[in-house]
Amino acid sequence: MHPILIILTVVVSTMVPAAAEPSWKAGVAHTKITPEGAYWMGGYASRTKPSEGTDLDLRAKVLALQDTTGAQVVFVTLDLLVVTPEISQAVLAGAKDRYGLSPANVLLNCSHTHCGPELRLYRQSMYDIPEPLNIKMSDYVKWLNKKLIDLIGQSLKQLQPVSLFASSDKASFAINRRENRGEELVKRAEEGTLKGPVDHHVPVLRVVDAKDKTMAILFGYACHNTIMSFFKTSGDYAGYAQKFVEQKNKGAVAMFVMGAGGDQNPYPRRKQEHLALHGSTLAEAVDRALKGEQAPVSSRLTTARQNATLKFQPAPDRSSLEKQLTENNKYRRWKARLLLGRINAGIQPSSSYELPVQAVRLGDEILLLAVGGEVVVDYALRFKKEFGNQKGSKPMLWFAGYSNDVSFYLPSLRVLKEGGYEGGGHMMYTQFTGPFQEDVEERAFAVIKNMIERVSK
Repeated sequence: MHPILIILTVVVSTMVPAAAEPSWKAGVAHTKITPEGAYWMGGYASRTKPSEGTDLDLRAKVLALQDTTGAQVVFVTLDLLVVTPEISQAVLAGAKDRYGLSPANVLLNCSHTHCGPELRLYRQSMYDIPEPLNIKMSDYVKWLNKKLIDLIGQSLKQLQPVSLFASSDKASFAINRRENRGEELVKRAEEGTLKGPVDHHVPVLRVVDAKDKTMAILFGYACHNTIMSFFKTSGDYAGYAQKFVEQKNKGAVAMFVMGAGGDQNPYPRRKQEHLALHGSTLAEAVDRALKGEQAPVSSRLTTARQNATLKFQPAPDRSSLEKQLTENNKYRRWKARLLLGRINAGIQPSSSYELPVQAVRLGDEILLLAVGGEVVVDYALRFKKEFGNQKGSKPMLWFAGYSNDVSFYLPSLRVLKEGGYEGGGHMMYTQFTGPFQEDVEERAFAVIKNMIERVSK
């Protein structure tokens, strides 16, 4: 409820390598995507009315890269809650038909801001969204699909010689929200004894043109964009971070890539001042990375994409669903009606789901893994543990969750066994039966390993 790379411009410092002959080509395009007027917001079950004004506009940004062989990849970052399968399919189809790009060469990543439009059209009945706003939601999705396809084309038309640089730093405001709650959270934060796994890595890709001017800065972080739950449009901390990076790097486009933040929350939160607080903290980490040691990225691009087939636990039978129609929890009643309606129409609940897994290798310097769903942090930590000790070159490992299809939480085996919201409780608010079977993590990592092998040859 609550689902690649980031580009930053910096003043050249003594630690930034002298400009080399550009060996890549890059193009950038961006636009505002804030819906016009009042709309139904997504992200919180407590939403009971339309939006009321704007705190910070939402934006879509595209970075196209091309190596010396002509191989291309396009990164699309969105200040939106989710990327639905329908949006992904429409954009990928348009990118292939109009520009010849395969799905492996287009990466869609959303920041997961909870202060933007609801995009999951099947939820109209869950929230009793008024019909005019439901129609507006559908129209917005159609408009968005077309806009994103056009933006990809604009970025490709603007390809020009560039150099790429990889660097990283850390930001520490993300905490494990499953392990730290309520009054105990405040106490632990004061004592410095917060519990649970986190990933504070801030990977950065800097794109520099032939005149040594920063064009784009792609950066990532693993943390929910859930600082505010008000009824104003906002890109949350990620939107502010991009704003601050662009202010410091005039003329550059800053792009935020969401990491494995499924079980991570910003702390502190819930006050409007925290938006700028955490946004500036992340922007400062990007700035440190840009002023620190930067590795020139060699001009070799390899991409791969494949679905991982995840298995759901057995769905409730008709009798169980009919009993749920009388339960007190309105969301369980909604889910039962949804599934029974499909069964009555001859549509049986699915026993599996195809999760997109994508790998992008930029030279020997960056290995980016993009996985669909609201991925919990265990996946990023395992990815770095298992693939950080490769023989030979050691690229910067970059994990991007919330990519290409954000339909549910993706739990690790640990989180699945522990249960709770991310472990399977969230499925009540989706159109899927769930939870996943206990082999969910191994099924995902089997494909992850295969994708990494394919781009590392």
